[in-house]
Amino acid sequence: MLIAVLASTMTVATLMATAFGLYEEARLNRSHAEADHARAFRTERRFPVKWRDR
Repeated sequence: MLIAVLASTMTVATLMATAFGLYEEARLNRSHAEADHARAFRTERRFPVKWRDR
């Protein structure tokens, strides 16, 4: 009985963590898409950053 309760608890915890992770990923994708959309109409050019060997 104890093993069944622990297994169901872990299953619920895993599903909750997965749902939270998917929500965060969707929120980040949405914010990046909004930033890209706002940047799409600018005419300025961004030059690449050159890394120097130290």
